[in-house]
Amino acid sequence: MNYNVKAAAAAILSAAFCLLQASPAAASMVLGYEETGPSTLTGSGSVNSLAVPGAYDYANSFNAPTTTITGSPSPPGYGFYDDFLFSISGATADSITATLDLGKLLAINNLQVRLYNTAGNPSLPVLGTPAGGAIDAWSQPVNYSAGASGTVAVLAPTTLAAGTYVLEIRGNVTGTSGGAYAGVLNLAPVPLPATLPLLLSALGLVGAAAQRRLSS
Repeated sequence: MNYNVKAAAAAILSAAFCLLQASPAAASMVLGYEETGPSTLTGSGSVNSLAVPGAYDYANSFNAPTTTITGSPSPPGYGFYDDFLFSISGATADSITATLDLGKLLAINNLQVRLYNTAGNPSLPVLGTPAGGAIDAWSQPVNYSAGASGTVAVLAPTTLAAGTYVLEIRGNVTGTSGGAYAGVLNLAPVPLPATLPLLLSALGLVGAAAQRRLSS
């Protein structure tokens, strides 16, 4: 791939995520599994133990167009599945992922971001529908600058119980020089239910009244 093309792609993606990240500092997530057509599975299977709150970067690049993986849903079919595994004690999570399309040089089509629990899904990646279902986000087209377009996929904030989860990126690499994506996973503490502060306040008042009665 031409160095200038790589540099331009990296610069645009970096600029985009400087604006999109909720936290100025972010750690990088380790890729657990990667499957590319025709069904080549690699990866360490590593599970990232993530602190809450936190912002965690993830990314991958591909050197050549991918072919459809046998068994992936068709249409459209997918040429790669990337699984980032992480465990948390419970949090509100959201994610944003972006790709860059420079004409026919760098391109990823049919980008999708999914989030699901590993419970009931011992074999990864899950090509079809994960046991227990998944939270899905399909890509939307964006224009970065003149001659540079791309896609962005956003997972809406959702509350996750304690457990181990898969943040899965899938799509088709169609660029003659490959393609790349980058994203950030944001984790925040689960907010208290709206009624809980009121309940705690009421309990405090009851306790104070009891204290006064005992001391009188």
